[in-house]
Formats: sequence, C-alpha cells, structure tokens
Amino acid sequence: MLKKTSLAMLIGILLLAAIPAAAQETITIASGNFAEPQILAEAIKILIEENTDLTVDHVRNFSGSSLLHSAFLAGDVDLYISYTGTQFTGVLGMEVTDDWKNREKVEKFVQEEFAKQFDATWFDAFGFNNTYTIAVRREFAEEHNLTNVSDLKDLARSMTIAMDNTFRERAGDGYNDLCDTYGFRFRRPVSMDYGLMYRSVASGDVDAAITYSTDGRIPAMDLVTLEDDLEFFPPYDGAVIARNIVLETHPEISELIQPLLGNIDVEAIQRYNQMVDVDHLDVEDVAQILVKEVVLGNK
Repeated sequence: MLKKTSLAMLIGILLLAAIPAAAQETITIASGNFAEPQILAEAIKILIEENTDLTVDHVRNFSGSSLLHSAFLAGDVDLYISYTGTQFTGVLGMEVTDDWKNREKVEKFVQEEFAKQFDATWFDAFGFNNTYTIAVRREFAEEHNLTNVSDLKDLARSMTIAMDNTFRERAGDGYNDLCDTYGFRFRRPVSMDYGLMYRSVASGDVDAAITYSTDGRIPAMDLVTLEDDLEFFPPYDGAVIARNIVLETHPEISELIQPLLGNIDVEAIQRYNQMVDVDHLDVEDVAQILVKEVVLGNK
C-alpha cells in the first residue's frame, strides 16, 4: 500500500512539474541570411523573453524574402524582419516609378496592404533606410569635394565603379537607369562580389562602388557615401511584421517592440553590422548591446 501511495505521489509530482513547460507558449521570429535582420530579430527576442513568459524561437538564414513570407502566411513564422522596397516590389508586385520613391508613401502603402491582404501588422520603421548608395574613399571625396551623387557628373567619365551583377543588369532601378537619371556614364563599370568590392574601393583599385547604405564595412573602411540628391534609389526601410492573431493574443509584444521604432539610424545600424561582419562578434551579443543602448538607454 505504501509503495502504491508513493508511486501515486511521484506521478502527481511529475505531472505538476510538467504543467509550466506545457503551458509556456513559443512564438517564432525569422530573419534573412545576413547580419542586420538577425541582429534586429534577436533584439526583439531578448525584449520578449526578458519581459514575458513567452519563449521565442529565432529562425535565421532564410535565403529569400518570398520564402520567408510564405512561411509567415502558413503560420510557421509569427514575426519577421523585412524592408519596404523588398515587399513593395516582391510580395505586393508593385513597380518602382518616380511616384513610388517617397519613403513615407511607400511605407504607408505597404502597411495598409499587409493589413488588408495578410491580416498582419507592418510596424513603423526602425529608423534607417537600407538602400543602395555610392561609396568612395574619404580622401577621394575630400579631394573632389563630393557630397551628392550629382557631384560626380564631371568625374564619372574617368572613374571605375564596381557593383554586383544583379544591380548592373536589373531594369528600373539598376545601373543603366541610374546613369540615365543623373545624366552621366562611368568610364568603366565592373561586376564583382561584395567582399571584393569593398576591399577594391578601400585599396583604390576602383574609384567607387554601389553598396548597401547600412553595411558595417563602410565605417570600418572609412568610406563615404554620397547623397542620392535626385532620389533615384527606392526606399528600403527596415521593419518588423507580425501576424495580427499573435498581437491580439499577446498585446504586450507591440508595447515591447515600440522603443525600437524610429530609434535606430543609419550610423547606429552600420555600427551594429560592423560588430558582426567585421569584428566577428556573435549576433546575440550585438543584440544585447543594441537593447542596452536603444531601449534601456532611452529610459
């Protein structure tokens, strides 16, 4: 009888111990295959896990925005990091025209369409625009008094500019259209991968490169980006997207994300990207730094 009682008590204790684990809900946040969205997703994970009973599964390295969005629609992903220009032309199938290069206009359109078509919330942007930009060495910019892309008009015919093959070939907002908009042609456009491109600019093997504006290698290599004064490049404001059903069940998530919105500028995200891509710090450690500086620093 004692053995039966002890066994029953043991089973009861094990069942009670299992209740919290079973009741602890897990939500999934996803990011692409480069440092920037992974840092942002990890920061959101930290904020949620440190302030709620939720567990967050961060799934990294999605190789394409359409694949990531499909997982979101299937319910396999609850939140993910994306960019206005990416989904404007991708998921929403819009064409980038002169009427669709205003950051606020594109953001509002994407927010409204995601709410209507996908029952999702596209949060306000983090504060930086990760678009294309033309980068040159600092001494080159100072020597020729370069601030804007238009300042290259008299120099372009003697310059070599590097870019990835996708940008060189794409229509609408690629190399040929850039030249048409600004009214000049470079002496020698060359295609190369991104790692080689930055090294080539820094060493002077090429005079300029088409880079991403938030890349951490820009400050690390002391490069200067030129202002797109004719607003040729479409906006790519980084943001987090969430399924409305998740936000309705856990409204505290929206509150926890709020301090990140509008508070991460280009210089800040460049620095965080540099920590991962150049200094080789772990994404988790950099996300902790971001939360400490952006969220806790604003309290």
